[in-house]
Amino acid sequence: MITRDLRQAAPRDIYRILTSLVIPRPIAWVSTLNADNSVNLAPFSAFMGIFNPPMVAINFARRKDGALKDTHRNIQQRKDAVVHLPDVPLLGAMHACGEDVPEGDSELARLGLETVPADVVGSPILLQAPVALECRLNQEITLSEGSTLVLLDVLVAHAREGIWNESYDCADARRWNPVARLASVSGPNYAGLGERLTLAPPRLPAKN
Repeated sequence: MITRDLRQAAPRDIYRILTSLVIPRPIAWVSTLNADNSVNLAPFSAFMGIFNPPMVAINFARRKDGALKDTHRNIQQRKDAVVHLPDVPLLGAMHACGEDVPEGDSELARLGLETVPADVVGSPILLQAPVALECRLNQEITLSEGSTLVLLDVLVAHAREGIWNESYDCADARRWNPVARLASVSGPNYAGLGERLTLAPPRLPAKN
């Protein structure tokens, strides 16, 4: 077994190693409002769901110059965001949103994406996204210099009608193909869900 001691490793090495091991990672495609009310849209792969209470957690690093990323700054100022989960048909647009663009340049205009108003928050919903979670800032936790964990309360959940299973009142994983982030070895690399596996309820073998 290959072993790497992370206690003395450089941050860049830690990131490379852990992001290659903790896979697949769901991608948060986050819309927020800038100070001038223009829309910012950016993807983040350090993202997880918390289900009781309903929340999502996104880890924000800072820019190379030490400034907050636009999405993080907007959440601090506006106190809300909409977290979308992209599917495979949106992979190219989502990936392109990871590019740093000049302030005032619109990702939406460049990529031909549309938004609609959210129900309860100010940040808009990306019309083409299969899933959208309207969120409000709960708290921020400083993890280290340059790293902040942002906790967002999920207020309203939206899903494309075609992926919804009415019998179970939830999204059906067989009806859509969300995008996951993989390690960046010769990457960036992404994946869809691929083969779905359904098992019987867990049961230990009988003792001899």
